[in-house]
Amino acid sequence: MIKTVIWGSILAGSLAVLQSTLLRFVAIAGVQPDLVLIVVIFLANKNGSMVGQLVGFIAGTVLDAIGLAPLGFYALIYTVTGAAFGLTRGKMFLDPVFLPLLFGLVAVLAKGLVGLAVATLFSIDPVSARLFSGRFLIEIGYTAILVPVLFGVLGLVKALQPDPRKGEVV
Repeated sequence: MIKTVIWGSILAGSLAVLQSTLLRFVAIAGVQPDLVLIVVIFLANKNGSMVGQLVGFIAGTVLDAIGLAPLGFYALIYTVTGAAFGLTRGKMFLDPVFLPLLFGLVAVLAKGLVGLAVATLFSIDPVSARLFSGRFLIEIGYTAILVPVLFGVLGLVKALQPDPRKGEVV
């Protein structure tokens, strides 16, 4: 579990930096794809709530540190998301397209609702106005396109890892 948290955090943290810098060039109406969210829900589903929470917290903290959001804003959102999707471990087995797509759409909606709750609680106006806007629909579209692709790639990477229970060296 510790190794998964470390590698997952490195991956999610790297994607957070990529998302905050280079992906701004592919942004539509100021909205870039949320790759970190997809990685958090994948790792949470495959490894459980604890891994999802830890990776979500670390990635969210990286996003908070390099972005303009109040410290803890994204850390809270991704921690809650990791905890929630970790509950699906062993209960829902993913097909190549439909369930990853459903997970991604539910995660984007949950991210928007948790963000709205925090923004309302602390009177952060730009976030609260974004939930039911065209920008939110763009984020849903990005997620719908990228979730099956990233889940497939991450599933292949996970399948290629040696299994320490079978005596293979990691």
